Amino acid sequence: MLLTDKQQDVLTRFIKIALSRRTAASLSHLIGSPVVLEVAEVALYPLSFLHTEFTKNLLDEVAVIRHSFEGGINGDALLSLDYHAAVQLTNLLQSHGMIYPLDQLNLSACEVLTEVGNILLTAYLRMLDQLLGQPITFGVPSFEMNSMQGILNHLVLSRHEVRYVLLVKTTFRLCDTAVDSYMMLVSGVASLSSLIRGIEASFCLPSP
Repeated sequence: MLLTDKQQDVLTRFIKIALSRRTAASLSHLIGSPVVLEVAEVALYPLSFLHTEFTKNLLDEVAVIRHSFEGGINGDALLSLDYHAAVQLTNLLQSHGMIYPLDQLNLSACEVLTEVGNILLTAYLRMLDQLLGQPITFGVPSFEMNSMQGILNHLVLSRHEVRYVLLVKTTFRLCDTAVDSYMMLVSGVASLSSLIRGIEASFCLPSP
């Protein structure tokens, strides 16, 4: 399953809209400081590719916030940060109420990261709902610390279908500091095909 240049452009624009002012404003309100969200890269890969290649760059534990969803399309939406980035982002988000910065994640940090992930992933999934014109339901987000290999193993085994990952490199900018993260939309071929058609239609771009 490959994207044309036109589909790649449409997907990138869609994701930038999904993470634009309203989502950034929600995060700014949460922490009391301006937050900018930047979309640095958008790509579609077979889940097997991430399983073998992506994990080479994330060898240590990662923090992952996950929403499973179903309805018009089915799958999993995840926000992942490597451990250092997760600690750094937590310190930035909680800097107004902290005496000393954290050097490792604690329960409070995990709760903060879960709320941030919930804001981003909820905005993302609600945009999908609007584009497809079909309801998408999702529950309470989950948080876990695991190796990326372990997380991908679970995603590979959780459904009996060929699955793809829409991988979005996202950068948080706040307090003159940048923190990189990855958003992942993991779904099957039929769901992703429906998503691409819906996104193209929303921008008045015919399918090739």
